[in-house]
Amino acid sequence: MMQYKQILMWLIACLCWPFPLAAISAPIQKNRLSTAPIIARAPYPQDQQLYDSYPFAILYYYGVTSSDALARMFEGQFHRYPEHIQSIELTHTLSQENLLRRLVNPLVGVVQVSANVTLRNGSNEHTIYEFDPYVEGRWANFPWNHYVNTSFAIGEGISYATSVPSLEKKTNENTKRLLNYLLLEATFAPPSHPQWQLVARIHHRSGAYGLYHAGNTGSNNIGLGIRYLFD
Repeated sequence: MMQYKQILMWLIACLCWPFPLAAISAPIQKNRLSTAPIIARAPYPQDQQLYDSYPFAILYYYGVTSSDALARMFEGQFHRYPEHIQSIELTHTLSQENLLRRLVNPLVGVVQVSANVTLRNGSNEHTIYEFDPYVEGRWANFPWNHYVNTSFAIGEGISYATSVPSLEKKTNENTKRLLNYLLLEATFAPPSHPQWQLVARIHHRSGAYGLYHAGNTGSNNIGLGIRYLFD
């Protein structure tokens, strides 16, 4: 009887022997997988491809009003008028296959459309709401982008205000709510986070030398904003 028990125990040991080996080998395989090299994520584009990779953007902007004409501001003159503006803006970059973008390429690298909503507040006026849809061309291919990611833009559109700003009434009797809109802008961002941009901008309303039958009236605002690009 003892001989049969010994044979039975030996058979059980032989049958169970592979399972501990499998249990031991599994963690070894897992550890081998965990030591595989991790592929680093590609850096952000530093040129106009940044706007194709992240074609949408939102902006907050704060500007102060100048009583000087736009040409005088370019000469370095600035006299503060008691008014300021705050803007929220949504922007979309047109695809490379868009007809307008193909027409202006390679003169302009990036073409965007924006919807701007602005609040005007001044000591001589009540709150004015301003709506500024526009199209802009942007240049973003600069050799120093790996130090400071930079772009420059010019925008052109229309500007409708719910009331004529007091500065525009002061400089011209023939005023209109609907005027021309012009934007001049420069952006700066760290190469490691180019989606976050510091925006310096001139926000300009004018009659465009009589094109809107409003004389040469207008207003200029200069200020800073923060823009975030996303896809």
